[in-house]
Amino acid sequence: MGYVTMDHAKWAEDDIRAAKKREQKDHPLKRRRDVTKGYRAAPDTLSPFQRNVFNILGMVGNGIYNAPIAWDAIRWKGWGHGIAIPWKNDLATWDFNGLTNLVFLSHEARIRVEIRPNGFHGLLLCFWPRVAKGSMCERHPNLAEAVAAFRDYLGENHSIVYRETRDEAAKEAA
Repeated sequence: MGYVTMDHAKWAEDDIRAAKKREQKDHPLKRRRDVTKGYRAAPDTLSPFQRNVFNILGMVGNGIYNAPIAWDAIRWKGWGHGIAIPWKNDLATWDFNGLTNLVFLSHEARIRVEIRPNGFHGLLLCFWPRVAKGSMCERHPNLAEAVAAFRDYLGENHSIVYRETRDEAAKEAA
């Protein structure tokens, strides 16, 4: 089974359930007092939106159990209908393509994602559900719509568009 087909959200729900049981056994003074984040703030059953977020993060993180998430610091409340997840690693576009996958998967799910700084060497990945049609604050393009809008914005003759040089073409042919 690959990371694309794994039910990362189910694993996250099971982990939350186990952590809540563990936390009940802890001394009351050891428990987190902030009720907006961490396992205590987590729902017992993830919403469809939250399931999508954890499935995205599982694919980006090479398995949700490998994803560099600060589980006890997930901000479940205080983000409107969204969720904010501390991420303790870098994100890149190609050779380690977590950033590309995060963006592409979020577009396909019509989820707005925002990347914020979060302490030293950390990121906060913030997610909000969106729909196909509505105001700017309600809608989100899928991947095909986003690529089409980007192509219209940039144009095919823009100077930033990569063009193979003669030297590269000759080297490729040899």
